[in-house]
Amino acid sequence: MVDVDYDPDPMLFPSQAWFAEYGARVDEDEEYKEASEGWGVDFNGDFIFEMTDMPIEEMDIDAMPGYLQEELDTYVTETDGKGHVGQAYIALEDGGCSECYLIESEDEVENGFHLSADTDTWKALLRQELGVIDGLMGGKFELDGDMQKVLQYSDAAVQLTELASSIDAEFADERF
Repeated sequence: MVDVDYDPDPMLFPSQAWFAEYGARVDEDEEYKEASEGWGVDFNGDFIFEMTDMPIEEMDIDAMPGYLQEELDTYVTETDGKGHVGQAYIALEDGGCSECYLIESEDEVENGFHLSADTDTWKALLRQELGVIDGLMGGKFELDGDMQKVLQYSDAAVQLTELASSIDAEFADERF
């Protein structure tokens, strides 16, 4: 896991601290371990989570804590077609999570899956207003990777969502 050298008070999403907490919870969760046994064995089970259309220009960057300003500057890029985009990497194998952190580019990691959606969809997922499988099947998320594998491990995918939504955090775009 990535070490975070600041105290996130409050915990903000998306931030390096949030992803460090998420990775630790995934790695320690017995229900996830059981549901994901075999995931990533003999195939790359690592994910990139991509958030598109981040409302950076609508946020009061100067009011943010310095660490969040730096992370937005480092990890969010402006693109044509997807607006401001941020990405995180999560390494998942056989019931465990060995890494979970923000990345600058998908070129810096090896992954088997890429899950992409706009900011509002990710927020709905974290608020448990949308299930990950329903979001995939309904076209709210774009998946690059083996959909059958994800469906085979749907209980693990649901538990990943449960763990993410259990983190007491504020959305940076709603706070600032």
